[in-house]
Amino acid sequence: MDPRYRSLLADLLACWKQLVAADLAYKAVAFVLLTPTLALLFRLLLAVSGQAVLADVDILQFLIGPVGWACAILAGGVWLAILALEQAALLGVLASSRAAGETRRTMGAVEAIVFSARHAVSVLRVTMRIVGVTLLQATPLVAVVGLLYVSLLGEHDINFYLKEKPPVFLWAVGLAAVVMAALVAVLLRLVSHWLLALPLVLFEGTPPAAALPASAERTRGHRRAVLLRVGLWLVVSSLLSTLITGVVIAVGRSAAPWFQHNLSALLFVLGGLVIAWVVAGVVANLVSTILFAVVLLDAYTGLGAEPQWDAAKGDGGRSLAYRFTRGRVAAAGVIGVLLAAVVGAWLVQTIRVDDEVVVIAHRGAAARAPENTLASIGLAIEEGADFVEIDVQETADGQIVVLHDSDFMKVAGEPLKIWDANFDDLAGIDIGSSFAPEFHAERTPLLAEVLDLCDGRAKVLIELKYYGHDQQLEQRVLDLVAERGMQSQVQYMSLKLPGVEKLKSLDPDAAAGVLLSVSAGNLKNASADFWAMNAGFVTRRVVRTAHRSGLGVYVWTVNDPVTMSRMIGRGVDGLITDDPSLARAVIERRDDLGLAESLLLELADLFGIEPKVAEQ
Repeated sequence: MDPRYRSLLADLLACWKQLVAADLAYKAVAFVLLTPTLALLFRLLLAVSGQAVLADVDILQFLIGPVGWACAILAGGVWLAILALEQAALLGVLASSRAAGETRRTMGAVEAIVFSARHAVSVLRVTMRIVGVTLLQATPLVAVVGLLYVSLLGEHDINFYLKEKPPVFLWAVGLAAVVMAALVAVLLRLVSHWLLALPLVLFEGTPPAAALPASAERTRGHRRAVLLRVGLWLVVSSLLSTLITGVVIAVGRSAAPWFQHNLSALLFVLGGLVIAWVVAGVVANLVSTILFAVVLLDAYTGLGAEPQWDAAKGDGGRSLAYRFTRGRVAAAGVIGVLLAAVVGAWLVQTIRVDDEVVVIAHRGAAARAPENTLASIGLAIEEGADFVEIDVQETADGQIVVLHDSDFMKVAGEPLKIWDANFDDLAGIDIGSSFAPEFHAERTPLLAEVLDLCDGRAKVLIELKYYGHDQQLEQRVLDLVAERGMQSQVQYMSLKLPGVEKLKSLDPDAAAGVLLSVSAGNLKNASADFWAMNAGFVTRRVVRTAHRSGLGVYVWTVNDPVTMSRMIGRGVDGLITDDPSLARAVIERRDDLGLAESLLLELADLFGIEPKVAEQ
């Protein structure tokens, strides 16, 4: 083995208990104090900017402005400082272990936290500089990607390009990939320049303003080696994390089904697996974090430097490392069994006994008929949809029509923009043949036609589409619904929170929600009755948070039985799907499950096991 790697391994083995104790202690402090402080800081910055809540594209638009830049630099700097201070605590332990002797000893966990805290202000000043300079260097390249999008893909609605993939789309993707590769190169260059900034501040007292230039100077001529160290850390930590969690997943997949006929045993097994899953996640994170500290100190000392400090002198601080004895191991075993029983009982309490979830047909039964057509909507009603979800816009002559895109390129190959068209212009546009020839007679329907078709048969979820040309969209939609007395049968939603707020101001009793994937701020402050969320971002915690605030959660767009069952198990209130008949079948299958089968479904969600409901 290379002498340097042998030395690194020796350092790690000499103080691994102190490293684990220090990292666990820091994570506890960060969980209780630092992370909530960051969340409060970001919400305060949003409030100062006059923005209580931001979602999806609004976040990007906010960050482009000067206030957004300030928020990004401050909040990003604090977030990076939290991570850097964790490394500072671990570096303190490692460096003190190297210097241990008659007058020095390896730093304990409490001392490591104190050492890290003493440098908090300096570290924050460095991390804010890192975030600010990174944004400055990355912004031009991101702007080029935006320019490519506007110049090459701005003529038609983006959904046309995503569906048809014309040559110009492929050119745009290729050019964007080149620009993003350049962005990655810039970020790697910055990492190779700045990697030593933290140890320079900790061990040499380098002022924050000089830390980045000093690190760049120190790494000159050695940057490839620095990046190789970081790359090696990424590979090793990823493999170890996969191995650790993979063992738990493999055990869960193979062992749990054997106990499905013995509910008591199943409770203990599932409780133990959940505990093992949590412990595996913590261990994987510990290993990755500690290994990075080892790599960082190796990069620092490998360039001829040695820590120059007094912080590792013994001062009576207590190490949190303990010896293992038979009694302690036995006690841990008893506690583990009790915890498994408690967690198993908790799993039973979290099981959703009654699946009170509505089926929302996305643009009708879009899996078997052209979207947003009367044919698709009628089929959705026949397949048992509780709601039919449609998109509405205004024509040039003020008619409310059902259409998702800004033009007809995706559905008919017609570049006409909806805001440039009168309703009579749409009569000649066939929006069904692109799906299948038998739908050649389908035309763009009026909202009034859809309401009349659904009245008393299915409720309607209306998404308000905004492309910057709306006139009186909210008022006209509300008027059409009120004329038919269908207020109790209609809900509304939009990607644009201001549109939802305007509609609620016009009709406070209207049920309206916000479409989103990600958000910033407290969504409880939004004028909404429900969230319509991307399935990839819906967790049990998100659903619980919404329900505690009296808000519903709809999830989009779920078209496979496994995801449908998983979302139902997480407690969502509605499934937005292109296949309402499949969603109805999944709900009925879940209703027939016993408690043991329901527990296995909980396990499926946690460990990625395909549930039996997927076979229906």
